Amino acid sequence: MQLPKQLNNISNSSNRPGSMLKFSGKLRRPLCLLWFILIFLCTTSGFSQSRLDSLTTSYEQETNDSLRVITGLQMLRELHRNEHREEKEYSFARDIIQEALNTGDSLLYARSLDNLGLLYRFHQRYDEAMPLHIKAYRLIENKEVDPVYKMIFANNAGVAGRYDQRYDTAVSYYMKALKIAEKENNLKNIAIAGNGIGNTLGNIAGRQDEALKYFERSLEAEKERGNSLGVAMNYLSISDYYISKDEFAKAREYLDELLRLNLDRNDDYGLAITYEFYGKSYLEEEEDLDRAASYFMDALKRFQELGDTHRQAQIQGSLGDVRLEQDRLDLARDYFRRSLELAKDLNQHGLIMANSYKLAQILERQEKPSDALQYLKQGKAYEDSIKLEEQNVEIAALIRQYDIEKKEDHIQLLEKDKALQQTVLDNQRQKLEQRRILVLLMGLGSLFILVIFGLQYRNIRMKKKVNARILKEEKEKMKAIYERNLARAEILVTRLRINPHFIFNSLNAITYLIQSQQNAKAMKYLVVFSRYTRMVLETSQKHVVPLSEELQLTHYYLTLEKNRFEKDFSFEIKGDDIPEVGNVMIPPLLLQPLIENAIWHGLLPSKRETKTLLLEVIPEGEDIWIIIDDNGVGRSGTGKRSSEKDHKSMGMQIIKERIELYNKSYSGNIDFEVIDKKDEQGRPEGTRILFKLKQNAFAKNPAEFLT
Repeated sequence: MQLPKQLNNISNSSNRPGSMLKFSGKLRRPLCLLWFILIFLCTTSGFSQSRLDSLTTSYEQETNDSLRVITGLQMLRELHRNEHREEKEYSFARDIIQEALNTGDSLLYARSLDNLGLLYRFHQRYDEAMPLHIKAYRLIENKEVDPVYKMIFANNAGVAGRYDQRYDTAVSYYMKALKIAEKENNLKNIAIAGNGIGNTLGNIAGRQDEALKYFERSLEAEKERGNSLGVAMNYLSISDYYISKDEFAKAREYLDELLRLNLDRNDDYGLAITYEFYGKSYLEEEEDLDRAASYFMDALKRFQELGDTHRQAQIQGSLGDVRLEQDRLDLARDYFRRSLELAKDLNQHGLIMANSYKLAQILERQEKPSDALQYLKQGKAYEDSIKLEEQNVEIAALIRQYDIEKKEDHIQLLEKDKALQQTVLDNQRQKLEQRRILVLLMGLGSLFILVIFGLQYRNIRMKKKVNARILKEEKEKMKAIYERNLARAEILVTRLRINPHFIFNSLNAITYLIQSQQNAKAMKYLVVFSRYTRMVLETSQKHVVPLSEELQLTHYYLTLEKNRFEKDFSFEIKGDDIPEVGNVMIPPLLLQPLIENAIWHGLLPSKRETKTLLLEVIPEGEDIWIIIDDNGVGRSGTGKRSSEKDHKSMGMQIIKERIELYNKSYSGNIDFEVIDKKDEQGRPEGTRILFKLKQNAFAKNPAEFLT
């Protein structure tokens, strides 16, 4: 079931109390299905709580400022899903903003601001959400960042502005998102921005025809990307358009399609909106008002169950319209008053204005002029504050500016084509002129023999220079090829081999399991050992391997070491299931020596009761972080033999050389850093190793990023 804040783009009714959304008929679910849903929710809740605990631990222990902010944003989302403690969420979100600001990273700061804006929107505090989304967009508007972030922030600003009835601001930022989305051919954000513009224009009398073309563009994009939720949103918006045009049969055709789609999706929120629109169509048609009331009542009940106060206020007003049309004034007055109370709580100026005018109309008919006058004054005050006409003019100007810019782009392309054609003509004229000069020179004959000899001599010298330059470039090319091959050869020479003691010890451990009648366990580790050795033999023939294979090989190695030292340490690998690991290429056997050092020289000498080793892969934008973290004695721990120190130092130097050779030989890039962890008293408490794989390392095969 979709949360109300995530469906802010589904539809927009106009500010008239009668132009709200509807729902028809109740769907009864079997008791057994409800039981399974409850079991599923309980299971999911337990999993989410476990993930929240894990993220909390990672956030508290993270020392890298950027990673701490990213982990904090993930933690905040899990906190919102699990607890819904409004003030706690706001407080933590503000802390993340301050931490992001301290990093000096504009994108991280913008993401943290946008995140707080989303929290405000969820709690229907649109007037506070909008400035945050706008500021997030402006921070990166002229920055070289992923355009997706610009589209997200601009669309979020549009949504908040639309629900706060700041229609000029909403259209302005939707237009910004649409321009970027069309430039990037991003169908998702084309659909979101198009639907948002259409819904905003649909709230303004006389602008519905302009809204339709944006709905149709959004529907086309959603169908192309196969997004059923987006298709449903646009069916709803288009049905509202036809209702406004009094084409009720056409509107209900789209609502029938929408109802079937939401039933297939099992979307309670979508069904509530669909029934609300059914009620709206019958109310506007004024032929079956009892049927309209039935749909509105059903939709109201569903929105009450979903806790959507905004929709409840709208539907209360729609029910008031139905009863007013039936001349049931007392009942209509009660509905309008309930709608007015909710609208004031939500600070919805348009709804307050509409309900005030309706109540003034009813009280005047009931011969209560004093009360009617109070509501009339209240409605007029809110009407003046909205300034719809000024916003309407601004929106028209924005749309004209958008259309003009598109035309200007087209004109610029035509001018470029014209300039290119002119250049070709100029070149042809120059060639003709050169031919005329050549004919003239040849006609003069002997008078220019010396000039001809001079030109020939110059040509011969130029040819010699060109040949010399070509020869030099060929030598440089051969030298570059030689140096690249030499670098590859050095990579192969310096590549780490398996410690033979590890093989013998692993076999001895398996032999012990067989001798102690633990045959099933022995068979398990024998299979792991065979897969490990086979992968080592295969990867030794390759210059680079996918990160996914390196992680699998590391998992086999850790499993075998865990078998040998069953109670001495535990390990965990995170992030090996993300899609990016299959597209990242790294030198083979890069991680194993570091894992081996962490076990032998960090964890095993440690006197801790709980010894842990964590290998984690974290995507950050277009880069990937690999973190190896242990809580052992650290590199400065005492009691080590000099040979062990020399072995670790030499192994670390080889790894650095391998990374340096890899960065020279391939277009990818790997950054490497070792961090000594210490407690508050300065005592060592483990080692953390960071790899940063930059975006050029991403490829489906090594040939794609060879220099």
